[in-house]
Amino acid sequence: MAKVPLRENLFTERIDGNLMGYKCKSCHHMLPPLTITCQYCFSNDLEPIPLGKRGKLFAFTTNFLNSAHFQAPFSTGYVEFPEGFKLFSVLEKIEGKPFEIGMEMEMLIQKLWDKGEDEVIGYKFRPV
Repeated sequence: MAKVPLRENLFTERIDGNLMGYKCKSCHHMLPPLTITCQYCFSNDLEPIPLGKRGKLFAFTTNFLNSAHFQAPFSTGYVEFPEGFKLFSVLEKIEGKPFEIGMEMEMLIQKLWDKGEDEVIGYKFRPV
């Protein structure tokens, strides 16, 4: 069974490495993974930058309907990175640590689901 990333160019050189963000060489804004054009100045001159694995919970919800890959109930939300952008993610619960806006979150790189013979690898966040 092969491990494949959720999206190409999502991670640094290793699939279990960090997420890859971008810094615009024109206006110097930090941008989230999979960006191809700066949302501030529309430049395509972007420098890949490995991102840290921590952020703060900005918003969350609990989903009570199944999705294509996750069984209800499951939580999703936006995690705000120190670099100044927010990233949408599935959230993993930890017993005794209910989700709270502003709480510190850490990224997990792990299998999200199976696709044929492959394991799709992506990111989730959980409370620190």
